Amino acid sequence: MLFMTLIIVAVVFIGLVLMSTEQMHHINRATVAMVCGVIAWVIYLLNGGDFVPLMHGDEYKEFLAGGASTTDSLKFFVADHIILKYIGEACSVILFLIATNTIVEVLHNNGVFDALIEWLRMRNSRVFLWVISLLTFAISANVDNLTTVVLMMSIISQIVRNHHQRVIYACTIMIAACMGGCFTAIGDMTSVMLWVRGVITPSAYAAGLFLPAFVSLCVFNALIGMKLHGRVEIFSVISRYNGDDSYLSAWQKVTLLVLGIAGLWFIPSFHFITKLPPFLGSLCVLALIWAVEGLFNLERNGNVLLVQRHYFRNTEFIGMRMILYFLGISLSIGAFAECGALDFVGNWLEAHINNVYIYGVAVGLLSSIMDNVPLMMTGMNIFQMDTVAGSTSEFVQNGIYWQLLSYCCACGGCLLFMGSLTGQAVLEVERIRFKWYIRHYLWRALVAWAVGLGVFWLTH
Repeated sequence: MLFMTLIIVAVVFIGLVLMSTEQMHHINRATVAMVCGVIAWVIYLLNGGDFVPLMHGDEYKEFLAGGASTTDSLKFFVADHIILKYIGEACSVILFLIATNTIVEVLHNNGVFDALIEWLRMRNSRVFLWVISLLTFAISANVDNLTTVVLMMSIISQIVRNHHQRVIYACTIMIAACMGGCFTAIGDMTSVMLWVRGVITPSAYAAGLFLPAFVSLCVFNALIGMKLHGRVEIFSVISRYNGDDSYLSAWQKVTLLVLGIAGLWFIPSFHFITKLPPFLGSLCVLALIWAVEGLFNLERNGNVLLVQRHYFRNTEFIGMRMILYFLGISLSIGAFAECGALDFVGNWLEAHINNVYIYGVAVGLLSSIMDNVPLMMTGMNIFQMDTVAGSTSEFVQNGIYWQLLSYCCACGGCLLFMGSLTGQAVLEVERIRFKWYIRHYLWRALVAWAVGLGVFWLTH
């Protein structure tokens, strides 16, 4: 059993390394995640007779209903009662992200964000830095950070002409999106996972993380502002999209924007009132916005121009690749947890370290070189939520550990591009040199993280 456990651990670890070094070997990380997930579960099944009684002894006895355990019964139990749990959690997160991403794309395709391009055409480089970062921070708190980065990169590409300036603002957008996304339950894939798991509630989570995230962004802006001098080199003429695809009037665009923002804010309330999964609320909001958009475009339904608006590499970063990647990661970490390896690590940490701040810093540093999504899943599965009434441990619902884990994963993913899908998007779109980023940005991001961590400690 120990040998098979070590093999599963090795498969998952090798997969994490390959996913984190995608830029070097150019193997799609979604491919690696899916292959590792399937291999890990096949290995688990080969030794299921030892793993299942250890981790699910009582449940397996109920499943057998007094019958004898056979190879077929073991396989059915693993397929129907173990694997489906991880696939169900993954699909809940994926459906939520699909709905919120589509809401943003519907708004973008109807020209709702066009006014930002005109409004953001300002010359003062430092003022532009603060405006673009605070706007990104606010949008990312309502939409996942990857979608926000794609949207904001599309906007600044039509405003800033100078490539060097655009790279600086792109890196700032990445930091602002990660900070804005980490302090709300709907702002990042990792925080959505915490919400779906039930270890946080949206209001308490946002109240605990807003100040550390906001201070961290302000510190980073102050440090990076020292690099900015002179005026922003903007395009003298605003580049327009191919095809006149924005037919809506100003009041129609405002209506869609208000519906979008109000709908996203309503999702936590929908979950609180109905206790239904969050993705159902997001799908409901999407259906409403789509219906209103359909009414506004009633005379032009079917017009191919409505789908021609440029949206920076949406299919590559937010489409099927991300879905398959997330499913593969969920399967890999699920097998990692079910073989008992994470329980062993959790018990060892509690016995020898027992300090959530050390856990958070370690996860943050690891997420700078490894993808923060699997590290977040690992951190969620190492410790179980404390459900004892009146408990004051760090692992209760809305406990310090869950908030710290999210903050450190977000900050760690900003330290190096390889630590998050958001960083990968910025790196590939703007062709940023890795060594340049290390020399100019890494220490600033570290300082911002440390200051935010200090604020978190003071407020908790």
